[in-house]
Amino acid sequence: MNLGVGAVALGWGTWSWDWGSGGPRFQDEGWFGRTTGEGGADKLGHAWSGYALSHLFAHSYERFGYGRTDAARYGAFSSLGVMTAIEIGDAFSDDYGFSYQDMLFNTAGAALGYALWEYPEIKRKFDFRAEYDPFPRGKRQLDVTTDYQRLKYLIAVKADGFEAVTDPVLRHLEFHVGYYARNYDSYSGTGASDRRERHFYIGVGLNLTKLLAPYVDTGGVLNYVQAPYSYISVDRSFDRR
Repeated sequence: MNLGVGAVALGWGTWSWDWGSGGPRFQDEGWFGRTTGEGGADKLGHAWSGYALSHLFAHSYERFGYGRTDAARYGAFSSLGVMTAIEIGDAFSDDYGFSYQDMLFNTAGAALGYALWEYPEIKRKFDFRAEYDPFPRGKRQLDVTTDYQRLKYLIAVKADGFEAVTDPVLRHLEFHVGYYARNYDSYSGTGASDRRERHFYIGVGLNLTKLLAPYVDTGGVLNYVQAPYSYISVDRSFDRR
């Protein structure tokens, strides 16, 4: 299974991310500054990928017969192995390079995945999700995992996970804390119109997994993917003048 996922990543990276075009080289990409490549949204993308992969692997390990603790541990290691292989592939690309910032967020995502799989009572309360909204303007990426013009990343705190919340209406709600960046792909460099923006937001949304449970088995997908327009939010831009 690990070799198969690694082979898929190798094929995708070679086709989509220009692996083999140069290197090996390292690249200091920065963190969440305005002048970084994606305003930090790519760092959260690495963390979410590491997190989601760890749970995908852990679920598979449990189906193979491993206990929860072993599945959580091996899931995190497998995720980190795949994400490290991707970063090594980036080292051989003229467009990217091996980034220690990316590796740190890969590791953080896998570690969070381990913690939430090992302790399901925490997982009942918190989700780490990615949202893809296809409607914002701007250049579209064939690879939606790097289309940061349309991606958001958030932590959802689910009322249903807290026994103290007993009201049946409130138990269908959740609190969101999120981050996203916009207009980075359209910025061409010094002297060009600079509309790059980084955004932080908080919101209240619907727990769609719980809301749809009597009618549809979502298979847990909505614990990892946020449906657009299913919440209301208050947004703050760090850059808008």
